[in-house]
Amino acid sequence: MTTSELSADYPPLRGLLFDFDGTLVDSELELHLPAFNQAFSDTALPWRWGIPLYTRLLEVPGGRERIRAYADQHCPQMSVAQRDTLAGQVHAAKNIRVQQRLTERPLRLRPGIAGLLGEAGRAGLRLGIASTASFSTIESAMNGALGRSVWEVFDAIIGSDQVARGKPQPDVYLRALTELGLSTVETIAIEDSQVGLAAARAAGLVTVVTHNALTCDQNFEGAALVLESLGPPGNAAPPSTPAQPQESSTLDLEHLAALLRQGVSPAPVSGFPTT
Repeated sequence: MTTSELSADYPPLRGLLFDFDGTLVDSELELHLPAFNQAFSDTALPWRWGIPLYTRLLEVPGGRERIRAYADQHCPQMSVAQRDTLAGQVHAAKNIRVQQRLTERPLRLRPGIAGLLGEAGRAGLRLGIASTASFSTIESAMNGALGRSVWEVFDAIIGSDQVARGKPQPDVYLRALTELGLSTVETIAIEDSQVGLAAARAAGLVTVVTHNALTCDQNFEGAALVLESLGPPGNAAPPSTPAQPQESSTLDLEHLAALLRQGVSPAPVSGFPTT
């Protein structure tokens, strides 16, 4: 199906913007958590994050910010400046470990992602990534997950190191829209977390959430649709009730165009100020 065929019955869907961690790939448990714990050891810290703790820390967007929030709780004897320095040192060590792990063990795309990317590419849609991860991490990880250059599939990558403010602020999405030459009325965002949903909605984007094991209990009020996974396109009907969690389902361009036609009115998500 081409974009012109889609626009015959639906408002024009011309672009998709994807979050990276937890949306395109299962990276939190396979990549980031082990890298954090290795970095703690590398910097002689007696810290170790387990899955329950890390799940709670994911409410803090950004790796360095996560380390700093933890240091605020567990290193009260340090000055603010010392905790800032510590967070920077640990985050740098963590990024080294991330790159090492990506070389040794490429990540896998989440279910349904490959099919949706293929369908979108055949339809001529513009594709972008908007993430709290760094540009270099996104590029390296997606090269491995796709098995080819990420630039053969995506037209823009915006990481948090390319904007003034990370999520839940809308900066990564606004810059991605600019680079792709798209407007909010012809683009849908795909996210996995409440923080990401807040950022996409603040940018004015209709947003689909495909949660994972670490984000499934978060509040996704304001999402146009909530799914356990995108599933293989073409095998299931679109869920009938927007914003309600569904079993693993199928999402294809026709379903996305229908969501865009519904025009879910973007508004800030409670709990995450965006101004």
